[in-house]
Amino acid sequence: MDSQGNSAPQHGGSDHINAHPAEAVSPDQTMAERQRKISTQYSRRKLLLGLSQSLLLFFFLFAMLVSGVSVSLERLAFNLIDQPYGALLAFALLFGILEGALAFPMRWYSGYVLEHRYGLSNQSIGRWLWESLKGTGVSAVLAVPILLVFYYVLRTYGSSWWIPLGFVLFLFSILLSRIAPVLIFPLFYKFQPLQDGALRERILALTRAVGMRVEGVFVFDMSKNTKKANAAFTGIGKSKRIILGDTLIANFTDEEIETVFAHELGHFKLRHVWVMMVTGMVTVFVGLWIASRLYETSLGWFGFDAIDRIAALPLLGIWLGLYSLVTTPVNNLLSRALERAADTFAVRLTRNGEALVHALQKLGAVNLADPNPHPAIEFFFYSHPSIQKRVERIKTMSAGSPQ
Repeated sequence: MDSQGNSAPQHGGSDHINAHPAEAVSPDQTMAERQRKISTQYSRRKLLLGLSQSLLLFFFLFAMLVSGVSVSLERLAFNLIDQPYGALLAFALLFGILEGALAFPMRWYSGYVLEHRYGLSNQSIGRWLWESLKGTGVSAVLAVPILLVFYYVLRTYGSSWWIPLGFVLFLFSILLSRIAPVLIFPLFYKFQPLQDGALRERILALTRAVGMRVEGVFVFDMSKNTKKANAAFTGIGKSKRIILGDTLIANFTDEEIETVFAHELGHFKLRHVWVMMVTGMVTVFVGLWIASRLYETSLGWFGFDAIDRIAALPLLGIWLGLYSLVTTPVNNLLSRALERAADTFAVRLTRNGEALVHALQKLGAVNLADPNPHPAIEFFFYSHPSIQKRVERIKTMSAGSPQ
């Protein structure tokens, strides 16, 4: 039997025993290979579904323009509310209903069917629908003021609309970062302070070691929806906190959780939230400027003569979507660099690279993350380095040769 578990070939029909029999594959190796194949398959299917949803939205927007549906929706919106801003909201509602109905089958398959097929979901169909509705509702509430401000600057500032809108979006992102941990996240999960004990003492010792103060370390009931595990640093200012999934607490050792916490603390200490916000601001301003130029240039292609035509807004959506697609690899490149920096911070703070390696490997296994994706896929779509690359880098660092 060779290293892959296949029978060794027989040459010339002889019955002699090989002088160097192939090494047998252990059960652990077989299980690891099976786990790798399942993780790779799951990750690729999720990626394909995500790309398909984006492609579907692009063609939906384009079809609205070329078919005249966008103009018909605009007419209907003004019939419902004969006032520009009210008509805009009515148009957005009608658009959302159409897009939601078109995209629902794919979202259901990706978010419910596939998660159950791979044994990751704890949701009933009822809970999945309810959580999806809540997410849609929260998104709609947040979108209303943005839409109204956007349409105001579009009507007021003409071709320069992208400048004030960029500042508004930046301020909104800061506000959202402040309120999300205390107002939005609790709509989806219950948060409890991490209880006193050895783990809490480890975590508090880390914060004291770096002279940092966070508003709290919380555990949230991630297990009500999924078997996956995660941790995150959220908020800015007085709302900053670190959150740990209860699945992480239940399935990882204190040492492993300590290193995961140290990684998140690294994001905080190294001001990665502000780095992402500032670079995001630059990206948004550049994107709005490029999209505004392309939008005005292409209006005539579909018979529009004014930038504030509600029916023309799907065209702006297409240009913004294409810009987002082009800049995704750049944003992910920065994100991966920040993740590497947080890994380095965690190893140096805890002096326990081995525990971080174990934590990453377990996270990858629990979440069915592809341990070693194709380099092109990782470059374009991964916000984190692959598990294999992170593990190899940490092992090298722990051996005294940081990269």
